[in-house]
Amino acid sequence: MSWQLVAGLNLLIAGCYVVISTLIVTGLVRTRQLWSNKLGLATAMIFATCALHHWSHALHLLIPEGGGGRAGLEATRQTFDGTHNIAVEVLGAGVALTYLGLRRNYRALLSTPAMFDDAVRAAAEQRLRVMAFTDQLTEVPNRAAYQAYADSLRGDPRPVAVLFADLDGFKQINDSHGHEAGDRLLREVAQRMLTGLRPAERLFRIGGDEFVVVGVGLAEAEADDLRDRVERLVSAPFVTREGAVSVRASLGTSWDANGNQVDRLVREADVEMYRVKAARGALES
Repeated sequence: MSWQLVAGLNLLIAGCYVVISTLIVTGLVRTRQLWSNKLGLATAMIFATCALHHWSHALHLLIPEGGGGRAGLEATRQTFDGTHNIAVEVLGAGVALTYLGLRRNYRALLSTPAMFDDAVRAAAEQRLRVMAFTDQLTEVPNRAAYQAYADSLRGDPRPVAVLFADLDGFKQINDSHGHEAGDRLLREVAQRMLTGLRPAERLFRIGGDEFVVVGVGLAEAEADDLRDRVERLVSAPFVTREGAVSVRASLGTSWDANGNQVDRLVREADVEMYRVKAARGALES
């Protein structure tokens, strides 16, 4: 076998190893487990090491040894040879140490796609969790997300402000413009409210045209500021396909110096919201 053929075969093998290593690393990155899946990363390192090994063999053949006018090529070969040896030693040590901790998982290497199964399953479960806690119409957290958040605040010593919002005249908008227009309006209201909230304030759609904002660490005066901000945002006209539409929101607020009573605060804010709505004569909405 000629040296040219041997060099070509080594280059081809090195290229194959590079492709395999790249595919594995790409799969780890796409499934967000580049650093968590040590077995997959170690496998990619093995193939990268093999690629360097065959690449070195090819260069030993392609870069001639000699003296005279080819002293520069010989120096290049020697330099690469030293770099290659260092790289192989570092990668080999990393692979060895990794596999010492994964010696019970060698079978996973027999089926490379299997190393991504857990990540795919975890991604699907995460997507289901997001869907379970997100209102599909407005894309803000839903009632289930609110309850989980309220439960997480039990025992929290920080003060909490709650705002309960209900749109006035929403039923008339649905009746006169159709439910599609009403859905678009709800999405616009939710997005406007989001833009007016601060980092410590969270918005939830708990049903129909009712929204709740929970602000953690807010002083009592800031509860009034929260109500003013939301009222100002919602009262501005909405531009729809049917023309400009104006709505108002009946708002109720409550505040407590201890954040472990969020459910009670929501009930109090709900009662205050109905007082405001009754005073406006908008209970039919």
